[in-house]
Amino acid sequence: MHGPFEDRTVSRVADTLGVRERDLAACARDVQAAIADYPGVTVDGLVYEWRQAFADDPLAERTPTAWVLRVPERVWRDVTNRAGVRADMEPALRALHGTETPDGVEEDEDDDADRVTLVLSRVSEE
Repeated sequence: MHGPFEDRTVSRVADTLGVRERDLAACARDVQAAIADYPGVTVDGLVYEWRQAFADDPLAERTPTAWVLRVPERVWRDVTNRAGVRADMEPALRALHGTETPDGVEEDEDDDADRVTLVLSRVSEE
């Protein structure tokens, strides 16, 4: 498992978009690590802060193991910058995160086109 994503999902997205599976898996892990390294806050705490800070609640779905969020583009850019995601891997990473978007979420609001799916593990992977 690579962050909150199953191996077969990472493999399918990598094959579809023509990127190396190990590179995409590394990007997914790097994003999770970047979120976990936000100063002074846990992953759950950061999700809570985002839910309070944004006019539109970014929570799309919560499972026992993952948060599925629809965050503003600026948050996606901040997270991928902190994670050191290469520009050539960003579209594949965005597509990987998009595989977890609940059906119909993008159509709920007109301004949702400006938001990006960000999936974060709720449990530590030790």
